[in-house]
Amino acid sequence: MSKIRNSARGEQCTVRYWWINYHNPETVVFAHSNKQKHGKGMGLKAKDEFGAYACYRCHAIYDGLESRPKDITKAYVDEMFEKGMERTREILIQKGLIK
Repeated sequence: MSKIRNSARGEQCTVRYWWINYHNPETVVFAHSNKQKHGKGMGLKAKDEFGAYACYRCHAIYDGLESRPKDITKAYVDEMFEKGMERTREILIQKGLIK
């Protein structure tokens, strides 16, 4: 497992979908982007620098394993994930894992 993926242990969720009332820090993992522009492909995860620290529920919503509220669009879910990626990127820079 890479240093970036390992760095999620003990972190807070940076995605933080507002309709989830508890972002359990014990379930936070490094969730990779699902976008092709970040290196995602058939059978391939995005590059490690393109992801966010996400709790189980935020990760499940982003990956489509858990339903989002009816009034929330997939585009909005993706936008919120991108903001989580930005917050995670700042943490990774502070930890010296990326430049």
